[in-house]
Amino acid sequence: MAKVKRGDIILFTMILIIGSVTVLQWWSHQHVAYEQGQLQALITVNGKEYETVPLIGDERVIDIKTKYGHNTLKVYNYGIQMIYSDAPKSIALDMGFISKPYQQIICVPTRVVVEVLVPETEQGESDLDAVVG
Repeated sequence: MAKVKRGDIILFTMILIIGSVTVLQWWSHQHVAYEQGQLQALITVNGKEYETVPLIGDERVIDIKTKYGHNTLKVYNYGIQMIYSDAPKSIALDMGFISKPYQQIICVPTRVVVEVLVPETEQGESDLDAVVG
């Protein structure tokens, strides 16, 4: 019978902790309350905000031409999708249509990131109820 060593226990504990944190984050992201038409997509280029667009049912095309490249995004059906990129590989195009909080489209060569934002709560951007000092 194999003897359990101290390093095995530490490794098992670390895996358990990391797994628990990952599951809690996944669960909290899946249970964000929002109504259709309330979400927005934040578009950044090279880490700087390019535009924030509401994800509504109306169709809109956004052309992004920078020194890093050319991308085209399409907003429709309460979501957004990258429909064109002049990047060497079509990885960002393969990310598809996103319409839920925390989903992202990332095009590394053109430095474009699109992220669906969580709607603001009634109390503002933080969930702070009170400050105790």
